[in-house]
Amino acid sequence: MTDKNAESFAKETVKEKQVKKEKFTAKDGKERIKYTVQVKMQPDHVKTRAERFKEEVLTQSKRFNIDPAIAMAIIQTESSFNPKARSHVPAFGLMQLVPKSGARDAYNHVYKQDKLLSGEYLYVPSNNIELGCAYISKIRYAYFKNIQNDKSAYYCTISAYNTGPGNVAKAITGTTKLRPTTQKVNSMDPDQVYNTLKTDLPYEETRNYLEKVISRIEYYRSWI
Repeated sequence: MTDKNAESFAKETVKEKQVKKEKFTAKDGKERIKYTVQVKMQPDHVKTRAERFKEEVLTQSKRFNIDPAIAMAIIQTESSFNPKARSHVPAFGLMQLVPKSGARDAYNHVYKQDKLLSGEYLYVPSNNIELGCAYISKIRYAYFKNIQNDKSAYYCTISAYNTGPGNVAKAITGTTKLRPTTQKVNSMDPDQVYNTLKTDLPYEETRNYLEKVISRIEYYRSWI
């Protein structure tokens, strides 16, 4: 399926299915109608989508010295391998990069230029994967470069990818300073770091995000 035929495919699929119609009251108090269609997914559909981007992820992960399985797990969690994904923030593309923050930081890290990128640029898979992997690398080897245990460092990195290094520092030490955060993490074992982040990260979204990414890493290590 391509972008050009996706709409026609959806229309034909819906035409053949039973449409469920249900009234509900929305948050604004207005009554609306929800239409639901059940469509069977292709077996192992996530892997099918992931295969399209595997080689680019492997290339960029090697370039930026990060674990490709972590990059793949982040992509699944961020966008389910949809290169046209867009959030309300807005964040764009496979790795859900925000032009004013993560994308800008990553572009500057790679090209030494301060540039505000467009959504169209970030929708291009090769651009998005390049900058997403670069951003993971910067978090790991710049912000958390002095964390000695690699597993502990990646717990912090994955969390920071979602919420920023400052909020990770807050969870560990109660301040946004990275040096004391690094020192505290180095005094803990990886399980303690993970449990602290799961308990004390400021936002539930990030706590759930960390758990989801970690739970998916071994799946990607098994086949990439």
